[in-house]
Amino acid sequence: MMDIIKLNAIAFNQTFQPPMQDVTKTAEQLLDIWHYVDAIPFVDFDGFTLGDVAYVYLNPTGLYQHILIATEDQNVFLVVVIDVLNKGIYGHHLLNLIELYGLAEESE
Repeated sequence: MMDIIKLNAIAFNQTFQPPMQDVTKTAEQLLDIWHYVDAIPFVDFDGFTLGDVAYVYLNPTGLYQHILIATEDQNVFLVVVIDVLNKGIYGHHLLNLIELYGLAEESE
């Protein structure tokens, strides 16, 4: 059984370092994230519905890959954080740019 780890803002931010490199078009799949995503409790989605992978970012140290899964709001993503060296899932975080930056809600 895998550990499902919801990262709080502090833990998530420790894996995020600008400039994050957009590797969406070039990233190789390190592991299948969908078994992990399927095991995340619905309460962690804050009422949002998940879509497909929208973006993949690599932090400057190369230690963490952020896989952003789209929701019905273009400013809200479920981020699955991959530990690149150990090829394992570090955890997940609901990245809500509306709350973070005071943006208006926008449906696709």
